[in-house]
Amino acid sequence: MKKIGIINVGVSNHYREPSSQSEIITQGCLGERVEVLEEQENHTLIRQADNYQSWIPEDQLVTSDEAVKGENITVVSHFVRIYSQPAESSPAVRDAVIGSRLVCCDKSGDWLQIVLPDGTLGWAEKKYFGIFPELSPDNIISLAHDFLGYPYFWGGTSPRGFDCSGLVQTVFKLHGLQLPRDAWQQQQGKLLSTNYLDAQPGDLLFFSRTPDKVTHVAISLGEQRYIHASGWVRIDSFNESDPLFTRQRVNTFTSVNRYLPS
Repeated sequence: MKKIGIINVGVSNHYREPSSQSEIITQGCLGERVEVLEEQENHTLIRQADNYQSWIPEDQLVTSDEAVKGENITVVSHFVRIYSQPAESSPAVRDAVIGSRLVCCDKSGDWLQIVLPDGTLGWAEKKYFGIFPELSPDNIISLAHDFLGYPYFWGGTSPRGFDCSGLVQTVFKLHGLQLPRDAWQQQQGKLLSTNYLDAQPGDLLFFSRTPDKVTHVAISLGEQRYIHASGWVRIDSFNESDPLFTRQRVNTFTSVNRYLPS
């Protein structure tokens, strides 16, 4: 029987090795359920919904077989603070980021009472919760635009910082489509073309500095423009007459892949 863990902090850093001094390779968010594979003194090996395995500090994870009762709610704002009382003047007990799935057990006016994974009760304004629109090119592009300007962070999958594949995975995941974690994995299927001129809005664009492995991914905006995490979340172009033209991306372009419905 699988042992389940629930992430108990707003954004958790996950490591390649069971040490917080090792490389951060991905992240998780508050309320995320993961499979526990191995437990050591200070770190726990977990598997997330994308099958990615990594080590999380054990004090950021709650292991329990008991389901918390209440209404499932989803954070749709980039950030939200959770307070000890239904007032911003009260002490904060946790924070959460977009996509976090939490449990609401009570309501008071414009506030929702939330049961955190460790059983702590908190309050957040209900305006920060809702549902995401259906999967479509327009909705994918709209959400990606919302993240413009956020910093690049290796292993990042949240508005606190994205890496290139983390941005792509997060944008698609929030619309209900789970993609693999790394750029080379995201490129393994759904090949459309090896010519960037064939890219339609919402398609994925892949890049490689070496012939044997993809190292970067972006989301096509159409008309030769694309959005990606490179230094920060930004828009660049394949078109030499465009002020956003980037020669490096033309030289390293590999393929167009499509995950959205035709």
